[in-house]
Amino acid sequence: MGAKLIEAALQEATDTQNVNIGRGALASVPGVFREGFGDNPAVVVADGNTFEVAGKEVRRLERAGHTVMEPYVFPAEPPLYAEYSNIVKLRDSLLEHDAIPVAVGSGTINDIVKRAAHECERSYMCVATAASMDGYTAFGASIEKDGLKQTLSCPAPRAVVADLEVLKHAPGDMTASGYADLLGKVTSGADWLVAEPSRSRRSIPQAGRWCRTTCAGGRTARPSCAPEI
Repeated sequence: MGAKLIEAALQEATDTQNVNIGRGALASVPGVFREGFGDNPAVVVADGNTFEVAGKEVRRLERAGHTVMEPYVFPAEPPLYAEYSNIVKLRDSLLEHDAIPVAVGSGTINDIVKRAAHECERSYMCVATAASMDGYTAFGASIEKDGLKQTLSCPAPRAVVADLEVLKHAPGDMTASGYADLLGKVTSGADWLVAEPSRSRRSIPQAGRWCRTTCAGGRTARPSCAPEI
């Protein structure tokens, strides 16, 4: 069921072309990258923690024949925050070459890379390290700018890879956060229904059904850390 839902969603997507979720999915990174970006060079973007978790594995792109730039690794401490100054730092680094950014991380890394890549007028790929939120394939990045948390416009990644062996070893509080994000889709569904008559946003008819199916599955597949919410 999950694979069919993803395939149906990709048929409607405008930015994301490939989503690979499964055990051992990290091994697919070179193939997924080549399918989405051809022979373009790559640069891994991570923080000190996510680079250790999956960044080194992602660099297998080099063994597959791709040119791989020196990785851009944010410090592990203090914890990385999605603020605009970090986008500026990454953007300035990306402008020094034409490599495709490969974000290795969860929400914060993904949003920083998403906006920085957009400001460099290039697409990017994401390798997920935690099931901590539902925005891996979302349009826009949640960033603090000018003292306000806001959603900055930028396209979703062209490709996403999520290795279940990596996700299951993420900190429990991050998995709990992802479960809470999933529960939020219950109210999101109501929001879509209210917005549709006013034409205030484009609605995809299948989206509500996908959401209900996923949320129903979540009720019976609650992770062990969910009671911590």
